[in-house]
Amino acid sequence: MKLLLILTIVACVNISCAKPRVSSAARETPAREFDGKNGLTEAQAVELAEKFIARNGYTDLPPDKENLSLESIEWESDVDEMLKGRYNTLERKAFGVSKGRKGGAKGWTVVFRFKDRSDEQTRKIGRAVTMNPDGSKARVEHVDFILAKVEKEL
Repeated sequence: MKLLLILTIVACVNISCAKPRVSSAARETPAREFDGKNGLTEAQAVELAEKFIARNGYTDLPPDKENLSLESIEWESDVDEMLKGRYNTLERKAFGVSKGRKGGAKGWTVVFRFKDRSDEQTRKIGRAVTMNPDGSKARVEHVDFILAKVEKEL
């Protein structure tokens, strides 16, 4: 009887106390389906970035609260408030792609337009997802990306 009670308590704690796991910006991004020896192709990088922004709540799709990544600066400490600020701010499909990461590092930069482009300034900028050549360490860059600087529009 005691063993059953202990197992029930452990199961309840694991279920009810589970909080959304919020990872740091430097967290490795699962890239299991992309296992090219020389890194991701452009198409794979775009696909990974599109999934990444959806999973992290930037589109109109439901986020994956168990696998969120933080930007370098987050204004909200509460996960639900953070997701409310992100929700539906970016288009689901990437606007463009560039080789390399911020600061000249190797990797990919995949750029997304803002969903609301009602003013002139917002039509000229977007947000970038950067990642290592193999898709690891994906992150949404905190600073806006000038759309005219993208190497290749999609």
